[in-house]
Amino acid sequence: MQYIAPTPAPVVRSGIGPWALASIVVGVGVGPVMGGAAFALCAVQVRRARRHPGVAPDVVATDAFLADQDLEDTTPLRVTWLGDSLAAGIGADSVEETPAMVVARMLDRPVDLRILAVSGAKAKDVVEAQLPRLEPADLVVISVGANDVASASSRHRYARRLDAILAATAPAPTVVMSMPDITMADRIGQPVRWLAGRRARYFDAARRRVTNRHPHAISADVATMPVDLSRDAGRELLCADRFHPGPQVYRIWADRITAAARQLMEQVDVAPA
Repeated sequence: MQYIAPTPAPVVRSGIGPWALASIVVGVGVGPVMGGAAFALCAVQVRRARRHPGVAPDVVATDAFLADQDLEDTTPLRVTWLGDSLAAGIGADSVEETPAMVVARMLDRPVDLRILAVSGAKAKDVVEAQLPRLEPADLVVISVGANDVASASSRHRYARRLDAILAATAPAPTVVMSMPDITMADRIGQPVRWLAGRRARYFDAARRRVTNRHPHAISADVATMPVDLSRDAGRELLCADRFHPGPQVYRIWADRITAAARQLMEQVDVAPA
């Protein structure tokens, strides 16, 4: 597949801010019990996490046109990615290994790819900064929620904003990625990692319910690792920051996203013109 004239990649930041993880404790309802000790623990864990080597900030998915030479005359599929660092591909070793690029190649169609996702984005940021730039699309892929989990945002506000996002993408087939398994990220020490995972599952239940209410949308599970991959082996596939996925994990996700996209596009008969 030919990779044609991408636009310059945006400069983004990787990771969670120094006080964001502290709000996880409050979010799962144990803050009043653990109090200042829990807050201090979160701060220590974040400082420790920030000592890990980071990832290259310029390796993110970019707008591009991708097409095999024998399909160059076929009407391209307009694909837009919204959301956060997981949609942008933070943790990939190259632009070609970002999930947006991998999915584009798996679709076996010319793809006109547009990336609106930005690392660190919460649902509020998607509504306010990304949706106003959304153009007509044949397929939309969304990853949003992990940064809401690591913030003071309530599940109710997150669900309301996700509902607004999906209303805006209709009627385009829209794949909504699940929350990742945050407990895989050994950059975060225990017990904060367990608390983060509990809050992520709490938010993901709302994400799933909202997605199911929209007939043009479908969920793609990016939390569950393949059955033949142990948790320890899965952690070896994290990128250098020990928080974001590495290229092999993104390929696993891309398979699931592509399968969900094909299912939706068949239902609405999105076919080459």
